[in-house]
Amino acid sequence: MQREAWEQIGARKLFVEKLMTSCVLCPRSCGVNRFAGQVGFCGLDGCARCFREMLHPHEERELSPSHQVYFSGCNLRCTYCSVAEWNELPMEVEEAIALDDLARRVAERRKHGARNLNLLGGEPAVNLYGILDLLERIDWRTTVVWNSNMYYSAPVTEALEGLVDIFLADVKSGSAECGRDLLGASDYFSVAGQRVKEAARQTEVIVRHLVLPGHLECCCFPVLEWLAAALPEIKVSLRWDYMPPADGRPGPAGYLTQAEKECVLERAAGLGLNLIS
Repeated sequence: MQREAWEQIGARKLFVEKLMTSCVLCPRSCGVNRFAGQVGFCGLDGCARCFREMLHPHEERELSPSHQVYFSGCNLRCTYCSVAEWNELPMEVEEAIALDDLARRVAERRKHGARNLNLLGGEPAVNLYGILDLLERIDWRTTVVWNSNMYYSAPVTEALEGLVDIFLADVKSGSAECGRDLLGASDYFSVAGQRVKEAARQTEVIVRHLVLPGHLECCCFPVLEWLAAALPEIKVSLRWDYMPPADGRPGPAGYLTQAEKECVLERAAGLGLNLIS
């Protein structure tokens, strides 16, 4: 975080509060007053709820070990979500960690070797007010990672300027059809692409893409080709660890094959992408 931005968090909270009284934090623009207890698509009122925090050794190499802080609630409905139980009914999180306790854990994790504070979920953008509350409580010198699906509104980018050191942009799908069928948002890629470009004008961005079996032509290749054209120098992290849903949800079936992986790597090399691991 930049010290000047950290000192402005109080003003930014007021800005975000206005956005949430008729909520427009994401493209769904639910228009509910979350501070009056109303909830929109994300299922959240005005409070953020952290359901898990941990020191994680297996993020991208340059980020690890990373202090992951998970917030409940999301503005997508990914059919293969691994934390769906905390996203679909986010206000039913039991034993949510209080912000003061969480701030103490941030300091403790730094002492234990955490290189950064990694904000994720769910989706951090729908928890923005609570996250600003957390950042206000911690050392401004903390390196902050915004680990997001990037499906949020432009004012969120404005509120985050100078507070985020690294955007870890989890770009999921490259087609409107798959955005609709897999994520519940046909405009996903158009919105996320714009947010990635905005983030890249502010600070460092790593674009992460989970390669889905059977979704190379419709999802993976369009994302890679867009990156090569729009942001050719950006760091790209390809993830190969897709797990099909175990509860019968209609996510992509099966596992990624070695042939699919090799095909993706060949396409990425041909595009000259800056791959990291």
